[in-house]
Amino acid sequence: WIAASLVAATAAGKGQWLARCLREWCHAYIKDSKNLPTNAYGRWNVSMLVSDEDLAQDITLHLQGLGPFISALDIVRYLDTPEIKTRLGLERSISLKTASRWMRLMQYRWGKEPKGQYVDGHEK
Repeated sequence: WIAASLVAATAAGKGQWLARCLREWCHAYIKDSKNLPTNAYGRWNVSMLVSDEDLAQDITLHLQGLGPFISALDIVRYLDTPEIKTRLGLERSISLKTASRWMRLMQYRWGKEPKGQYVDGHEK
C-alpha cells in the first residue's frame, strides 16, 4: 500500500501527505463502498452577504444613515456590535478586506477626492 500510494502521489506531483491521504481513502472505501471522498471546491466561497438578503439590506440602511462619506471600516464596526454578532451567530468580526469585497458586491465605488483644483481644471 505504501509503495503504491507513493508512486501515485509522485505521479500527481505531490508528496507523502497525498500518499497518506490516498491510503486513508482506500481503507475507508474498502470498509464502506459508499464512503467516497467529496470535493469541497467552491463550497466555502458563498458569501454571507449573497445568501442573506436581509443582512445586505441592513448594511445598506446603516451605511445610508452614516452620510455621504463611508468606508469598509464602517461595515466592520457595524458587524462588530454584540446584537448583530448574536443575530448572525458570529464569533469574531469580518476582516477589512471582506468588508471591501462586500462594498463592491453592493455596487459601492470609492476614490480620493481631488484637492487643489477647481472643476474647470485650474489650480487654486
